[in-house]
Amino acid sequence: MSTGKTSQDLPHDTILTRTDIWFKDGNIILFAGSFTFKVHSGQLERHSEIFAGMFDLPQPTEQDTIDGCPCVEMLDGPDDLYHFLSALYDGLHFSFPRPLHFARLAAVLRLSTKYFVPHLRHQCLERLKSDWPSTLEGWDARENEALNPKGCYSPRQYTAHPVLVIELAIGLGLNEILPSAFYDLSRYGPSKIMYGTPGIKSILVSPNKDPRFVCLSNQLLVRTLQGRESAQHYLINFLAVCLENREPSPRCWYRSTSHPSEAHPCVQAFQQMYNDTFRCIGGVAIGRDADPLFTLAQCIDRLMRPDKIEGERARALMCGPCKVDFISDCTKGREEAWALIPGWFGFAEGWGNEFDD
Repeated sequence: MSTGKTSQDLPHDTILTRTDIWFKDGNIILFAGSFTFKVHSGQLERHSEIFAGMFDLPQPTEQDTIDGCPCVEMLDGPDDLYHFLSALYDGLHFSFPRPLHFARLAAVLRLSTKYFVPHLRHQCLERLKSDWPSTLEGWDARENEALNPKGCYSPRQYTAHPVLVIELAIGLGLNEILPSAFYDLSRYGPSKIMYGTPGIKSILVSPNKDPRFVCLSNQLLVRTLQGRESAQHYLINFLAVCLENREPSPRCWYRSTSHPSEAHPCVQAFQQMYNDTFRCIGGVAIGRDADPLFTLAQCIDRLMRPDKIEGERARALMCGPCKVDFISDCTKGREEAWALIPGWFGFAEGWGNEFDD
């Protein structure tokens, strides 16, 4: 909002810096901190009734003008105001790599919420809901997008660091995206979770300084680590119930043949799958901790994709009906894990309703 102050109310030693949002035919000057923006009041009023009321003020005296235009001090951060005004004039675009534009998204979302600019708020929320989905189908699409042609997983090329997203979502009450953000963060090792991440770099106030480091509060760290433990426990329990000492399917092709239990081809395949999958719990084989969604998807891929070297022996040993039954269990396990994720991170209401955009 505006403070109602003019440039004359600033300390005498304040040096105002003109930004590149400075239109020669502009008729009002906004200033945030020591940064000024010469814009068109009609453009702002067209998109927000808040601005219409803000500019409905008594005409300033000549002393209260800059470049012949009335001045209004804004309480917003200079960087946020810069991104917001840029979006009002030029539109909002997110190119690759998207994390580089998270500062813009966060700023525009904050101010479009504050000043009731629905089309910009909607665009920001749609981007966030795509990157931090509330459905398993959306999550799988997000994860597949982060795979390069060689199968290398590079999530930070596509989505911002989850600590930054959690900070933004809590500040704006965007509860729908929090479970997937916490789950994404929990897949890091504990030391990386606690370390945090560099924050958003300023483009106006201190462009040559490194951004502050952003870390979760102790309460949120505990919530993250508890959720991480729950994910690991879920996977261990799945292995114990659905894979360790698993019996062949009632429709197993080898049931009519005389195999000792330990030499039964499907039993051997289950044991191979168990050993391979158990190694993934600690990230030894794959490099991802506490990610049952990924690990169970890998189990499915090993049995379904002939190009997967890791599952070659199990594929060769396991019969068709046993594969179908085990893949069905993995699919159900992923769906169950997805439904449990909000509870793992302390969201008792589950995935909840979508936020209002």
